[in-house]
Amino acid sequence: MSKHGLQERDWLYVLGMVPGLGRKRLRAIFDEYGSFAAAVADWQTVERQWKLPGKVSQQVREHIKEETARLFVEQRNRRDIQYLCFLDDDFPDKLRHIPDPPLTLFCKGESDLLHQPAIGVVGSRKPTPYGRASCAHLVKDLARQGLVIVSGLAYGIDEEAHQTALRANGKTIGVLGCGMNHVYPAGHRSLYKKIESLGLLVSEYPPETPPVAGLFPERNRIISGLSLGVLVVEAAEKSGSLVTADCALEQGRDVFAVPGPIFSSVSAGPNNLIKQGAKLVTTSADVLEEWAHMLPKQAAACEEQSAHGEQLEDHEREVLRVLSHEGTHLDEVALLLRPEAVRMLHRSLLTLEAKGMVASLPGGYFARR
Repeated sequence: MSKHGLQERDWLYVLGMVPGLGRKRLRAIFDEYGSFAAAVADWQTVERQWKLPGKVSQQVREHIKEETARLFVEQRNRRDIQYLCFLDDDFPDKLRHIPDPPLTLFCKGESDLLHQPAIGVVGSRKPTPYGRASCAHLVKDLARQGLVIVSGLAYGIDEEAHQTALRANGKTIGVLGCGMNHVYPAGHRSLYKKIESLGLLVSEYPPETPPVAGLFPERNRIISGLSLGVLVVEAAEKSGSLVTADCALEQGRDVFAVPGPIFSSVSAGPNNLIKQGAKLVTTSADVLEEWAHMLPKQAAACEEQSAHGEQLEDHEREVLRVLSHEGTHLDEVALLLRPEAVRMLHRSLLTLEAKGMVASLPGGYFARR
């Protein structure tokens, strides 16, 4: 306990609230002083030694005043956001040892998920039907086998990975590139709420931090850092997904890639990763065989899948059989069904979609999930 009754973790929080101070500078200050409280007590020296910009220095001086610092901590404690820092025993070990580790984490949801076996799933924000189908097909099995699905809450493959994990009654972690009080992209408010209720939202930034372009590449190292490995589904040659794969390699994590058509620009990324030594993945077994000794036995998952199948009506089962994972047009589906099933087609598709077994695609296509 330091002056004003604040602990070391509290001083880190107070200093971390200052825009422009930055985690690397905070880490250097801590390494020099061995204590944030000691640094605060000698702040004039800190300012000179680290040549802090005047605006940053002025904000720090305001933040570390006794009344202001205490108010910040009291406000933090009243929020429904859990605060973790590298000084805490329950800070995830797998993040302590990565290059440029986060100093703080802000969490909403099941924080125990930070310590469970996980896989990062990343890919294009504008995936093809093949990419969406591949992601859903693989993530469903991986989630049912006990892996937590970690992704970045972006449009496209991230969204598909989170939604599939939730539909499979699995667990998922959404890593934000902004503070917890912002939903970005705004269209994912519903998904944000689902993950908050059924999984975990994580950010290294204070809750009020707005979405700024430069922060999003930084969160990629946390996606890979929380994971045993990263699965790249679709990605252009220069994309954030490949940055995540690079982070995984730097951290000593496994990298997996789903092969794609040679004419597709969003398959260039994973195809090149495979050339460079990433493991080619066509089934969940390709991933699971690498980590079988770390995963809980999932007999219940098999029972669940059987029960899921038994709940289908005959006309629903028939529709499911003729759909492909890549997508089948409604007219083609109708041609492959018996007349009785055709009459029930729209109802069957609605029911299957509600059960998470079918996805509606643009242009009148439907894909098996």
